[in-house]
Amino acid sequence: MSDKVAPSQVLLEISRGFSVFTISDKKYYFKHFSIEEMLELEEFENEQIGIARKSGIKNQTELVKDAMKYGAWTQKEEDQINSLEWTIKSSIKFLEKMNDPIARQSFENQIDEQKAELHQLTSKKDKISAYSAESLAQQKRLSKMMINSIFYDENFESKINEDDIVLVGPLVFSKFAELAKKENILRASFLTYFFEVFMSTTNCLDLFKVKFMDLTIFQKGLISYSRSLMQKMQNTKIPDKIYGDPVKMFNYVEVDSSDENKSEGIEDIKRKMKARGGELKPEDLLS
Repeated sequence: MSDKVAPSQVLLEISRGFSVFTISDKKYYFKHFSIEEMLELEEFENEQIGIARKSGIKNQTELVKDAMKYGAWTQKEEDQINSLEWTIKSSIKFLEKMNDPIARQSFENQIDEQKAELHQLTSKKDKISAYSAESLAQQKRLSKMMINSIFYDENFESKINEDDIVLVGPLVFSKFAELAKKENILRASFLTYFFEVFMSTTNCLDLFKVKFMDLTIFQKGLISYSRSLMQKMQNTKIPDKIYGDPVKMFNYVEVDSSDENKSEGIEDIKRKMKARGGELKPEDLLS
């Protein structure tokens, strides 16, 4: 799936509630998950964790503790994961307040490096807990998701067989990520076809003619991001140079010139980064 998917295509698929894949001239229909279905899947996963635990399978915490005893995992690595997660989250918040393009690029590069380091650590930890009760339950959940969401027909009557799941499964995961991506949803929501109607409606559920539990998770996201974008446009003085770009408008943070603490805080972070050759440590983000 391309990251540059057309906003109109995203809006079409989210609005109608399904996506279509064509493989070797054969069509497959991915029915988007409703809120009710996602809640039921979470319930199913929790039940499977309980079943696995009763059968003697250890949970993630127990397997990690065992790995520490054998030296396959350390407390230092565990602490580093927590530190990186906190730093990345805090860094992203600071990034939203930075307007200097050079400083932003430096900050973004460092966040990318931190994400890569975090990914390396979490991948190592995931291998340790690959056969935990939680992991096995998640695998069963994913299998259930595939079987219940992919069909051979547009009416969702003929479910996919297990042989074809191997073929279509990766496309579904890619499509899921595509339709859940904030930038894609924002660009789709800002299309005239949707945004003008959204702004004039009093009940968002009427847009899709469904009850709350039948709303797909992507439709929920479309409503949520549209609401946030509309409020940003109504309550924020957005610069002319970014007006009309839904992603930039959504991410824009209005700087209050009277709030010296915010300005000084950002400048202080930039000074610390410069002093460390562009690097940032967790303690630098502490207020």
